[in-house]
Amino acid sequence: MQRLGDLEAMQTFLALAEELSFRRAAVRLNLDQSAVSRRIQALEHELGFPLFVRTTRSVSLTEAGRALAERGHVALAGFNEAVDRARRAAKGEVGRLRVSYMAFAALDVMPRAMKLYGARHPDVSVALDYRRTQAQKLALARDEIDAGFVIGPFDHPDFESLTVAREPLLAVVPATSSLAARQRVSLGELAEHPFVLGAMHEWDHFRWIVDDLFDTRGLRVQVAHEPSNTLAIIGLVAAGLGVTLYPASLARLAPAGVRLLPLRDAVAPIDTTLLWRRSAPTPPLRWFITVCREIA
Repeated sequence: MQRLGDLEAMQTFLALAEELSFRRAAVRLNLDQSAVSRRIQALEHELGFPLFVRTTRSVSLTEAGRALAERGHVALAGFNEAVDRARRAAKGEVGRLRVSYMAFAALDVMPRAMKLYGARHPDVSVALDYRRTQAQKLALARDEIDAGFVIGPFDHPDFESLTVAREPLLAVVPATSSLAARQRVSLGELAEHPFVLGAMHEWDHFRWIVDDLFDTRGLRVQVAHEPSNTLAIIGLVAAGLGVTLYPASLARLAPAGVRLLPLRDAVAPIDTTLLWRRSAPTPPLRWFITVCREIA
């Protein structure tokens, strides 16, 4: 089918092939019988062979007509599916979305957003990509991603932002530590122990937050180990090799070998912020922002 006229001819042919009556096909298509007859004649002329055997009393399919009818339904269904997909794409329901996330979003916010977004927009392909906060900002500026879950807050004229979660920082200590029996722990008590913190090249933004938290109280953190991911950080703490700080969402993942304790002398909330460029967002991105507003 190369032209709209061919599509109309195919629709007419299939209606007549099913009804085997010009009158009933005309009623079904809301056309005059003469219009149905003209379309069929034009289609047969274009194909170069008859599709129907016509008598004064009956209409029947030729062998060629039966062969075309068998595949014609499939072709027409494929066309209708393509039109429906294009219509949904125009509404933002079909397309591609590139989302980055940092470690703190991976345990709760990002999975909840993905679940809700996937349920509402199953035809949008979402590419997930782990990047640290600073790398996400660069990726957004370079149009490598559409949105990112970063450590906030963040204010920049080129970006829009939405705070989607705010969690307190908790002390994470070995279950065998002298601190494990406490109900709360102070920063000074933590500073007496070696720390396990994410490597600076991956966790720079969070490391600055931790350093500032201790510096304001005249304390210094002694870093003993610098792994690159959350599982390694918690594993080293569970092995008794140090203590650390982590947002409260870690409770979903923490193994039996550690205890999570509130801080006695500090309120240190960590914001997870959705970030995207101010330029007009694509329909898939607008839908994603809407989902994140709901879970915020």
